[in-house]
Amino acid sequence: MSARSGPRRPAGLGATTRAGLKPAIFVTLVSVLAVVVAAIASAPFRSSTNVESLLFQMAPLLLVAAGQATVILIAGIDLSVGSMMSLATVLAASGSAFGNSAVAVVAVVLLVGAIGGLANGLGVLSGVNPLVMTLATMAVFRGVALLVLGQPGGSVPSGLLTPLTNVYGHVPLPFVVALVAIVLLWFATAETRWGRSLYATGADERHAASAGLPVRRTILTAYLVAGLFAALGGLALVARIYSGDPLVGDPFALDSITAALIGGIAVTGGRGSVLAVVPAVLLLSLTDNLLNLFGVFSYWQYVAKGVILIVTLWGYHAAGSPSGLLAMARSGWRARDARAARGTKA
Repeated sequence: MSARSGPRRPAGLGATTRAGLKPAIFVTLVSVLAVVVAAIASAPFRSSTNVESLLFQMAPLLLVAAGQATVILIAGIDLSVGSMMSLATVLAASGSAFGNSAVAVVAVVLLVGAIGGLANGLGVLSGVNPLVMTLATMAVFRGVALLVLGQPGGSVPSGLLTPLTNVYGHVPLPFVVALVAIVLLWFATAETRWGRSLYATGADERHAASAGLPVRRTILTAYLVAGLFAALGGLALVARIYSGDPLVGDPFALDSITAALIGGIAVTGGRGSVLAVVPAVLLLSLTDNLLNLFGVFSYWQYVAKGVILIVTLWGYHAAGSPSGLLAMARSGWRARDARAARGTKA
C-alpha cells in the first residue's frame, strides 16, 4: 500500500495543480500586461500611495473570492458572502459590546462566519438549491447587520484597527494575510484528502459517493470555508472604511463570482485552482483603481467588470482550449445529461 501511495502522490497532485492553473494563464497575461501599461502611462498609478491603495482594495476581494472558488469547485455557489462581509464589519464596529477586545471581536466575527457557512451547507445538503439557499441567507445576514447597525458608523477597537491598517514597506497587512490564507487554502484543496474529495464531488457527486468519499462532509466544509473567508474579507474591508457598514459588502457577491469565473474555475465544478483568483482579482481591482484615478463615474465600474467577464470568456472560447470556461461548461452539461439519462433508464 505504501509503495502505491507514496511515490504516486506528489506526481498526481502536481499534475492536478498544473491542470487547475492552466485556465488562469490567459487572465494572468492580461493582468500583467495591464499593470505594465498602466505603470508606463500613468505617473499617479506608480505612486506608493496608489500602490498601497490598490493592495488594500485587493485584500477583501482576494479572501471572499477564494472562499467562493471553493464552493464553485463543488458545483455550488454562495450569494450570501457579500452580506456576511457587511455583517463582519458591523460586528467589528460594535467593539464596545465585546469589551473593546480585539481578540473577542475577531473570535465573534469568525464564529459568525463559520455558523453562516454551516447553515448554507446544511441547507444545501437538505436538498435546497444552492442559489435559493444562499439567496435566503443573504437576506438573513443583511437583516441582522441592519439590526445591529442601521447605518454606517460604529467604533472599531483600536487594538484591531491599528494592526489592520499597518503597512510594511508599501504592503498592507490585510494583503499579506489574504495571500497567506489563499496559499493555505490552495494547499488544502491540492494536497489533502479533503481537496481530492472536493474536486471529485464537483466533477461527479454520485461517482464520488460510490467511491466512498465523504461527499456530504466535503460539501459542508466547502460552505464553511466560504463563510469563514467572507468573514475574514469583512475584517479586511474594515481596514478600508475604518467603521462598520451594513451594506458595504453587497457588491462583493458578484465580484467574487466574477473573479472565480475569469480565473478559470469551472461553473460545473471539479476544474480550476483557488490560486487562479489572484490574477483575476488583480485585474478587477486594477480596473476600479484606474477608473478612479481618471475620475470616471463609479457606476461605470460595473459596466467595465461585465465587459471584462465577457471578453475573458470569449478569450477562453477563442483559444479553443478544453480547459477554457465554456468548454468546461459544455463538457459538464454533457456529463450531467448522460448521468440523467442513465438514471432514467435505471
